[in-house]
Amino acid sequence: MGAVNKRSYQVLFFDLDHTLWDYVSSSKETLSDLFDVYLVQHQLFDFESFFKSFNKVNEKLWHQYNKGKIGKEQIRENRFDQILIALGIGDKSLSLKISTEYLYECPRKPNLLPHALSILETLHKKHPMYILTNGFEDVQAIKLEASGINHYFEQVITSDGCGYTKPDTAFFAHALELSQCTSSSALMIGDNLKTDIAGALNSGIDTVYFNPSKNGRPHKSTFEVSSLDQILGIL
Repeated sequence: MGAVNKRSYQVLFFDLDHTLWDYVSSSKETLSDLFDVYLVQHQLFDFESFFKSFNKVNEKLWHQYNKGKIGKEQIRENRFDQILIALGIGDKSLSLKISTEYLYECPRKPNLLPHALSILETLHKKHPMYILTNGFEDVQAIKLEASGINHYFEQVITSDGCGYTKPDTAFFAHALELSQCTSSSALMIGDNLKTDIAGALNSGIDTVYFNPSKNGRPHKSTFEVSSLDQILGIL
């Protein structure tokens, strides 16, 4: 954790994917099912190749989305098309069918990261809490309901809803306005050094960098934790 004095924070902002909701497990389970239904018969590649291709294309598209270069529909319509083309299948109809089923099934997975449920149960008794996410508004609502944590949060603030994406300071200004909180009284908790940590710090908000893989990348986060339960030691 950063060597700073602890503060009494009024409002807590949480990222959702990779911070509370286990995106990796949920995505891999869904992709495995879709591979078995639609792709295994092609015998051109195995599941691990499909999974690696998904991660590569998905990361590239979300990076472009977070920088405002593409919209959500381009992710939805082009993601699996690019994946299948890279693996030797040019079939737009099939890619759209897989995309539709992925977007339906994946957010309905109830998977949470370790300690997510227990810390939310503890923290919501003392702090108003908000989700701050670049994820699609309709999809994020399903994830919260499926994982049983929607009732812990006052509101879900999305890039869809406010017209800005993290790390834009306008996104965080919008969150502060909705939560009726000053920047010095809020704390942002997230896994992404650019969208969550840098964005919040640039808005004058203290941060907790959730770093379960303990990667050594330099950063300026106010605090750092490798396990969600360590957040209780900060608050």
